Amino acid sequence: IANVPAGTYTLRASFVGYKAFTTEITVGSGTTTQDILLTEDVLGLEAVVVTGVGSGTSTQKLGFSVSKVDEQQLNSVPAANVGAALAAKVPGVTVVSASGDPSQGASIRLRGSTSLSDDQSPLIIIDGVITDGSLADINMQDVESIEIVKGAAGASLYGSLAGNGVIQVITKRASKSIDKPQVTVRTEYGFSSIQREYPLATTHAWIEDAVVTDGYVTQWDGFNQYDADRVFDNPYPVNFDNTETVFTGQPFNSNYVSIANSAGAFNYFASFENLTQSGVIENLDAYKRNSVRFNADYLYNEKFKLSFSGNYVNAQFPNVGEQGQGANFFYSALTAPPIIDFGETGPDGQILNNSLSGYGIIGSNFQNPLYVAENRQNETNRDRYIMGLTASYSVNDWLSLDARQSFDKRYQVNTASTFIGYQTPTPSNSLNNGSENRTLINQSTAISEVWATGRFEMDDLNVRIIAKYLYEDRDFEQYGLGGFRYSVAGIRNFGALDQTTFSISNFESEERAENFILDAEFDYDDKIILGVMGRRDGSSSFGVDERYQFFYRGSIAYRISEDIEINNIDEFKIRASYGTSGQRPPFQAQFETYTPGPTTLTPNVLGNSEIKPSVVAETEIGVDIAFLDRFSATMNYAVSNITNDYLQAPLTSDNPFSSQWQNVGEIRNSTIELGINANLINTKDLQSNFNFSFATVEQEVTDLGGVPAFTRSAGGALDLFRFEEGESYGAMYGNSLISSVNQLSVDDAGVVLNVGGGLTVADFEKNSLGHVVISADKGTGAEKPMYLFDTETGDNAIVKIGDTNPDFQIGLSGNLNYKNFGLFMVWDWSQGGEVYNYTKQLLIFNFRHKDLEDLTRAGYDPDYLTATDGLYNGSDAVDYFVEDASFVKLREVSLSYTFDNNSLGSLGDIVRDIKLAVVGRNLLTFTDYTGYDPEVALRTNSTNFRLDEYSYPNFRTFTGSIQIRF
Repeated sequence: IANVPAGTYTLRASFVGYKAFTTEITVGSGTTTQDILLTEDVLGLEAVVVTGVGSGTSTQKLGFSVSKVDEQQLNSVPAANVGAALAAKVPGVTVVSASGDPSQGASIRLRGSTSLSDDQSPLIIIDGVITDGSLADINMQDVESIEIVKGAAGASLYGSLAGNGVIQVITKRASKSIDKPQVTVRTEYGFSSIQREYPLATTHAWIEDAVVTDGYVTQWDGFNQYDADRVFDNPYPVNFDNTETVFTGQPFNSNYVSIANSAGAFNYFASFENLTQSGVIENLDAYKRNSVRFNADYLYNEKFKLSFSGNYVNAQFPNVGEQGQGANFFYSALTAPPIIDFGETGPDGQILNNSLSGYGIIGSNFQNPLYVAENRQNETNRDRYIMGLTASYSVNDWLSLDARQSFDKRYQVNTASTFIGYQTPTPSNSLNNGSENRTLINQSTAISEVWATGRFEMDDLNVRIIAKYLYEDRDFEQYGLGGFRYSVAGIRNFGALDQTTFSISNFESEERAENFILDAEFDYDDKIILGVMGRRDGSSSFGVDERYQFFYRGSIAYRISEDIEINNIDEFKIRASYGTSGQRPPFQAQFETYTPGPTTLTPNVLGNSEIKPSVVAETEIGVDIAFLDRFSATMNYAVSNITNDYLQAPLTSDNPFSSQWQNVGEIRNSTIELGINANLINTKDLQSNFNFSFATVEQEVTDLGGVPAFTRSAGGALDLFRFEEGESYGAMYGNSLISSVNQLSVDDAGVVLNVGGGLTVADFEKNSLGHVVISADKGTGAEKPMYLFDTETGDNAIVKIGDTNPDFQIGLSGNLNYKNFGLFMVWDWSQGGEVYNYTKQLLIFNFRHKDLEDLTRAGYDPDYLTATDGLYNGSDAVDYFVEDASFVKLREVSLSYTFDNNSLGSLGDIVRDIKLAVVGRNLLTFTDYTGYDPEVALRTNSTNFRLDEYSYPNFRTFTGSIQIRF
């Protein structure tokens, strides 16, 4: 400081991971140096975020909430995808692993639902690159941190792209302080297995006249014919455990290597990961992902900098169907009676499908999962490139210019085929003689950005202004080709198929969008921060009459602790924000579409030239506080109102088109969030900290814009989920069993209308299950439960039978390190909310669920369960199959020991440290749900539509790992 003019100055020093240091110094008194001691920011008070703001900003200066998950929380147990990595770590982030299918990333919803359509997924950004693809492609071992913008106020910066919020993944880069290459090698290996057994019936109630030959049932005339007592207590003549045969422990393997180096003006980080995750299905190919990353920075001089982020991913995996029957692995494994042996082979040693012993006796439509997995090709091969190049130029002390070009390209091929001679239990014209089906997808998102940042100081007021222009170029192509009946065996070529069986389809779209953004922040004396932002979006996905839309934000934060000194309070800030974001309608919504036939075009969907994006408007109020130098807490209350949502509304019968996309539908969400971070112990030998998160969300459909209330299946086999004004989003509707005689419907004469016969209320009573039944039928084969009755329709009433929304969600994560030992755990608690167990309902129909054993042995006739007027209810929704979805899960656990440099002896000359660990994922689940896993849901909208229909069960994984850093 010898060259600084004399005077008194305020000196501020900061470094990532440390608390900022501020002091006053006097220049001219002979002192030429100033010693600065920075203390570690263990609570993250000085954390800098880049998501939702125009440039890197300390969380202390934000007027809205942005959550950040650091490397320690992410890489103690490296997850397979972003969703799994965030589970139970951030308040207000709902993560649902709806399926155990390794190729499926966990579904994420930030706060409440923002659309009546199926998509609640947030916008994903990787190192500033706006992406458009699967979360499952991201290698979590490359990730430095994840930033989450949950509400519209924070997401306003991204306008019509971010109605569902934003998640930005920040990947690793080389530090400038590195003076030689640093290499990390990590390998992990272990096995996966199902957590629990499914409650299946292991006995039957049939006439016992089966003939067993060579260990297989070859004749059973009395199969599916009740014996005299009609009780499920007869042992099967042979008993094969097919769930144990099909669902077996499969390997998990991950290999990772990275190198980072900095040399002068250039630094780079490069990595490679190979992940193989086989799930729990025998004979099924594994999910395989290879990922290559290269990040680099080049500082030409103090003014000009180039940064590059690049990622190539290849993923190959089988396509596993869940809902439905036939070749569905889970339907077959659970439904097949144990007289079937899925491990049975023919004379050639090959697994059988159409000639399994006993199959002709049963006559069902299931297939041998082991045969299907081994012989039917149904897979996806995906190549993906995610790249971005950013150039930064500092014009002078107050003005900088930046530009970024990025793209996300996906090339995907879905292949489904069978060979000549492929077996099916019943003849299949499209499969037995060979078949080929291909779907090719080419998707490209290229985004160009330029922006200028101005920073001005006026006494105690600091002003930052950012002006940005962003141009989007999005292309999508999909082609499908199918055919069957090969003429020659052994040839895999469409030309060898019967051309009369060909089916061809295609879809193409091109979207262009331009966006103008102006963002300003006014910081008065580091304690009052005001932000305003406006964005004008124009997109070819908007109707021609609504091409441009405006989104905006206003926020204010007041750091009270900068004005008032409060004992034991390190930081105390209150903040409020209001902002809007939105979601774009489907590209085809503005156009008329037709279904082509051989000679005609049939009108399908009527175009809408006035279609526009939905608007998500949110008010957020929050408090950030740090105290006792060990704790920090964030509290948020947010209310969102979604308007102009878009639905495909039905048209009247006099219109040649059946439906039209319209801006109808409104939703209201309210969210309460609490997050606590605690650094309990921080000594040389012992460190301990934890993170606690709590959230409760209420979501309600407030308007359907004139569209009548409707119930939809959302991809399942029965209509269940209700959309109605004033109803919660996630309500389940169906028939309801009566549990009180007062619920019976009677006419003016007192005659019960629920059932014929002129009975009165006095003729009914409750049975041991709590169901109202006819007293005279109780304990006989005629006993049946009564349902709520609709006197207007004369049918069982359709009423609300459940709600998928949990009462609250709690996450607890933390680590304990003693010397070289480390323990890390993540617990997840979801309380309340319900799931519809359709698997159980169908298994009762197929005489395979354990309830048949329990209830028939308690004196109930099988028809009480399986008959159309029994609990089965003809496969229609009924509250008997609505179950509590509450659970407590041990999501992640890691126990490690690190050999540090000092303990490695001469090996320490080249090795920094060696870390050994045992790792568990999804190890324990505590729940009253009777299926495999209460977290089950439909893939179409997993955070809302909780239905179990032969879904791929979530499984546990137990592994060991070794990491060496050179």
